[in-house]
Amino acid sequence: MEINRRHFLCGALLTALGATSATVATAEGALANSGIKLLPNGSVEVTPSVIKALNKVGGVAVIGEVNGAPTALVRSGAKKYIAIDMRCTHADITVQTQASGFYCKPQAGGHGSAFTKTGAVSQGPADAPLKKLKVTAKGKKLIVS
Repeated sequence: MEINRRHFLCGALLTALGATSATVATAEGALANSGIKLLPNGSVEVTPSVIKALNKVGGVAVIGEVNGAPTALVRSGAKKYIAIDMRCTHADITVQTQASGFYCKPQAGGHGSAFTKTGAVSQGPADAPLKKLKVTAKGKKLIVS
């Protein structure tokens, strides 16, 4: 069979699609291995025992976006977790994690607001706490929505 332009382009497209599928499958596998699984409805399933930062009370792990909101999961008790929307309530930019909680960096367009690990304002100019998302326990996993 002679390879013409049409055969070449079809083969190239199929090869590209296969490579893309493999990349997506690899990325999804890596994410699942991290203890975080994106759900079709925009929620996130978390297996806390797999995430080293959540092994102790006070641990914080950034779990990605939940329904479009950059989110961190905080272990607040032996079997209690809080999900924090990481968008600053004053500057509406993503706050950074730090040892004491969250910080809205001026270098990133913020105004220096600081928040505790539970999302309460510890330093202005923000005057509203970070928003919390719903956390539901399902066996040894958590659903953040």
